[in-house]
Amino acid sequence: MTQEGLLKAVTKRLGESEIPYMVTGAYGVIYYGRPRTSHDVDFVVEITQKEVPKFVHMFRKLARGDFLVQEEAVYEAIEKRKMFNVIYQPTLDKLDFWIVKESDFDRESFARRVAKRVLGQNMVLATAEDTILQKLRWYSISKQEKHLIDAAFVWQCQKSLDKSYLKKWAEKLKIEKYLSEIKKINLADYY
Repeated sequence: MTQEGLLKAVTKRLGESEIPYMVTGAYGVIYYGRPRTSHDVDFVVEITQKEVPKFVHMFRKLARGDFLVQEEAVYEAIEKRKMFNVIYQPTLDKLDFWIVKESDFDRESFARRVAKRVLGQNMVLATAEDTILQKLRWYSISKQEKHLIDAAFVWQCQKSLDKSYLKKWAEKLKIEKYLSEIKKINLADYY
């Protein structure tokens, strides 16, 4: 199964299992900004300890034996509000699941997620604005240029962004200098 196939299969199962989720990271950038490769598929999910068996069963049902899911890691991620991985063993593709954090920004961005048609299927994605803000947050921490360039592509490709929302959160998250910077990046240098 390709990464796109994994994305389709997992979002379909998350929807059927009624587990609130949103696709984020590289696949948000691919949808809103530019085609590019990715080493993993990122999701933000909202699950409780009670829902862990249903979540784990979802992967067993999806492809018997093909997914490595460590139930203990899911419980720990929920408790500590952090991330856990699911590995698709035939290709070693990694699915990163981030538990929704309790910060105002994380709660609001999750509440703003939107249903989109991607790869011929309905999926739930972070908004373009929240994709930009998250990429700028990651850039502020890691200084990896790919995050800044990803944010620039989304900024420059999307024509109807909520600029007041972007400005408000960039100030609150202390990333406004990076928001200014992405407006000036010449995307032709990155094709």
